[in-house]
Amino acid sequence: MEKNQGRTVTVTAKKIGINGEGIAYLEGKPVFVDQLLPGETAEIVLLDSQPRYAKGQVVKRLNDSPQRVKPQCPVQGRCSGCPLMILKPEAQLQVKRELVQEALIKYAGLPRGKVQPVIASPSGLGYRNQCKLPIREERGRLVNGLFEEGSNRVMPIAHCLIHDPDLEALRKQILALANQFRLKAYDPKKGTGLRTLVLRGFEGQYQCVLVSGEDSLPKGFIEKLKAIPGMTCIMQNINPDKRTRQLFSNRWSLLAGEDRLPVQFGDVRLSLSCASFFQLNRPQALQMMRMAASLIEPCDTLVEAYSGVGGISLMLKEKAKTIIGIEFAPEAVENAKENARLNRAENVRFVCGDAAKEMKKIICRTKIDAVVVDPPRTGLDGAMIESLRQCQPKQIVYISCNPATLGKNLKELRDLYEVKTVIPFDMFPNTPHVETVVLLSHKKTDSVINVKVEFGEGEGKVPLDNIAKRAAAYKPKERVTYKMIKEYIEAKYGFKVHTAYIAEVKRDLGLPMYVAPNAVEELKQLRKHPTQEKVEAIKDALKHYGIVPNI
Repeated sequence: MEKNQGRTVTVTAKKIGINGEGIAYLEGKPVFVDQLLPGETAEIVLLDSQPRYAKGQVVKRLNDSPQRVKPQCPVQGRCSGCPLMILKPEAQLQVKRELVQEALIKYAGLPRGKVQPVIASPSGLGYRNQCKLPIREERGRLVNGLFEEGSNRVMPIAHCLIHDPDLEALRKQILALANQFRLKAYDPKKGTGLRTLVLRGFEGQYQCVLVSGEDSLPKGFIEKLKAIPGMTCIMQNINPDKRTRQLFSNRWSLLAGEDRLPVQFGDVRLSLSCASFFQLNRPQALQMMRMAASLIEPCDTLVEAYSGVGGISLMLKEKAKTIIGIEFAPEAVENAKENARLNRAENVRFVCGDAAKEMKKIICRTKIDAVVVDPPRTGLDGAMIESLRQCQPKQIVYISCNPATLGKNLKELRDLYEVKTVIPFDMFPNTPHVETVVLLSHKKTDSVINVKVEFGEGEGKVPLDNIAKRAAAYKPKERVTYKMIKEYIEAKYGFKVHTAYIAEVKRDLGLPMYVAPNAVEELKQLRKHPTQEKVEAIKDALKHYGIVPNI
C-alpha cells in the first residue's frame, strides 16, 4: 500500500473502464473512479493506492459531461448493478463499441474499423426476465435486495428498474408472504433459513426457487404461493453450506407445479428447468441469435459447443443436415433433448461431455463444416482452440460475453481464419457488459486445381533454377519485433529505447499499430516523449528492417 492512500487530489477522467468506472491518470498511473465520466474533473480521495493502479472516490465533481443524465434509479451508485445509468443511451452504445475495439486491437491486432456499431436493445429498462436476490433479516423482518457496492451488505430496494415489472411485483408479494409466515433469514451457524429468492417469468408464467438451509417450509406458505396467478413451478434448493459460492446445490425439491417453464424463443419452443441458463434479455437475445444464424452458410454438419438447453442449435436446424450440440452439464443436456423433441428437430442431437474432446470424436467420423461457440466469460481454453485448429471448419461463429477473452482467442486463430464480421449487441443496457457476434472464415480455398508440370530442360519444361528463384522472391519476410528494433539501436547507437517510444514514432509515421498491440496500452499512460536523438535512431531501425521504404 502506498503513502498516497487517503490523499485528496484533482483528476480528469479520460475514458470508461470495463466495470463502468471512470479512468483518470495520476503521475502516469491509472486511477479508477466510480461515477466519473470522460471529460469530467473531480476532487477525489484515494482509497487504495497500489504500485500499478489506484482507486478513488469522488468528493466533489467540478464539471458535468454533456453526456451525463440524472439516473432514474434512486439507489444508482450505491448498488453495483447499473453504473452506466448516468450516461445517455447513445453514449452507452459508443462506450461499449470502444471497449470491444480496444480489446480486439490490444489482444488480436484487429484494425479499429473492424467493429460495427453496437445493436441497441429494444428496451433499456424492464428487460431482465430473471432476478436472483439475497434475503436478509432487518429489524425482525425479511428484506430482499442487492448487495451494496463493494460490500456483503444487502441493500433493500423498493423497485429494480431493469427487472420485468411483473417480476418485481411478484418478488414483493412473495416477500410479504414470507414475513406473514414469520420465516427466518439464513443463519450460517444453524445452517437454516432462507438465503436467496430466484424468480423467472415469461408471458405471465413464473418459476420460483427458494434457496434455503435445512428447512421444511410451512405448508400454508406453499399453498399461498400456489394460489398466485401464473405460478407454474415452486422449487426449493437446499444449500446449507455457508462456504460455497455456488447459488444452487444439487439438492432440489419440487414443492408445487411443474419442474419446467415454457418459453417461446422466435419460432422455437423451449422448456426450461430451474437450473438452466437462459438469456436475461429475451428480445435482444433473439435479435442476436437471428444475426448469428444469418451469418452461417447451409452445410452438412454443424456443431454448437456449450449448447446449454439447445436454443441456438434449434434455431439453426434449417442450416445443416446434422446439428450436434455439446454441453458439459448433464441436466442441461437432458433439457436440450426434451426441447429437440418438443420442436420435432430430428436432425438435431445433443451429447454430454467436454466440448474439445467431443469435437475430436466427431471429426473421426465426419467432417465438421461449421462451428458455433458461446463460451463462458473465461473464453475458449487451450484444448478447445486446439480442437478447432484440428477440425478446421469452414466457418466459426463466436458469441462472446467478454471482449478480452474474445480478443485473446481470435489471436490464437488468426493464422487460419479471417475475421469477417464483428457485431456487438447491447444485451444489458445501463451496465458495461456487451455481447459480440464474430464470424470467422477459413483462409483455405474451397477448390483445388491439379496442374501437371514437368521439370528439367527443354520445351514445355520448367527449369529447377527458376523454381528456386521464384521461391526466394515469394518467401515471406521475417516478422520484425520490438526486441529486434531495440537490439539494433543499442548495437549501433549505444543506448536503449523504450518499447513505447518505438510505438510513438510508428504512430507519428502513420504505421499500423496492430502489429504491436502490446504498446498501445502503455501509451494510454502519461510518460516522457523520446528525445530527437532517439526518434532518429528508431526511424533508422524501421528503415533498416524495411518497415518504411524511405523516411
